Amino acid sequence: MKETLREYCLNLNIDSVGIAPIGPYGELKKILMARVNSNHLTGLEEQNIELRIDPKLTMAEAKSIIVCLFPYYICEQLESNLSKYTYGKDYHIVIKEKLDSIGQFLTNKIEGFKFQSYVDTGPLSDRYLAYLAGLGYFGINSHIITDKYGSYVFIGYIINNYYFEPDKPIEKTCIKCCDCIKMCPGQIILGNFDIDPRMCRAYITQIKRELSDDEVEVLKKGTLIYGCDICQEVCPHNKYIHTTNIDEFKENLIVNLNEEELRNISNKEFIRRYKDRAFAWRGKNVLLRNLEIMKNK
Repeated sequence: MKETLREYCLNLNIDSVGIAPIGPYGELKKILMARVNSNHLTGLEEQNIELRIDPKLTMAEAKSIIVCLFPYYICEQLESNLSKYTYGKDYHIVIKEKLDSIGQFLTNKIEGFKFQSYVDTGPLSDRYLAYLAGLGYFGINSHIITDKYGSYVFIGYIINNYYFEPDKPIEKTCIKCCDCIKMCPGQIILGNFDIDPRMCRAYITQIKRELSDDEVEVLKKGTLIYGCDICQEVCPHNKYIHTTNIDEFKENLIVNLNEEELRNISNKEFIRRYKDRAFAWRGKNVLLRNLEIMKNK
């Protein structure tokens, strides 16, 4: 059945599929507790650590977790004021549809099959699951890195009640050149495969409240009004990688937002135009604020 699963995923252009065990993940708990004790949190994380380390608290009958990677890299360089991951259709929409398609396929194949699919907003640590499923290894910037697609990948997972034999983690890390540490605008990369996300430029571009002076200065150190690609752009593991094979991430691209357009449309019109884009979820006012800051740097 595992081979059948892989074959079906290939039909959806998903060529990176692995199986993670159902835990609980004791090593991850130590990592998460250390982050809490150091206050290395943004407030966007799941607060209940037990939920993050024990899949059975989400699905009591869970027996395995299907993990899939979705590459999104398009090309070497585009003149853009948006992060690369936002160019195409919102990955939440695209990946959820594909995961649910996998779940429905298995429902038709396996008697009594049950599943829950998650993209980015689920209770578990998707990067840790990708590592456990043997799909990639950690970079010192905390990203999951793959040999084929570098770190330009989204992660989705399916908790389910069928036992697929778990895959083995890849026992290596990035080369630890530390270029990401040197170039990070907020200096958040700690050098121990962990980060302090509070001054992450990508996170700052999404904050709705008024920014502090320090946050404004970090924002000015980049060129994007939404997201930040610097630690990935300087990473040697992202050289000579394959481009995405997911059609939705290659078509109908939006690589720039225009200040005049944003100022002249209503919030309702903004949602109508951009509701299927990942950069839109914090609303147009956040984007306008960031544009204004970048103009005055």
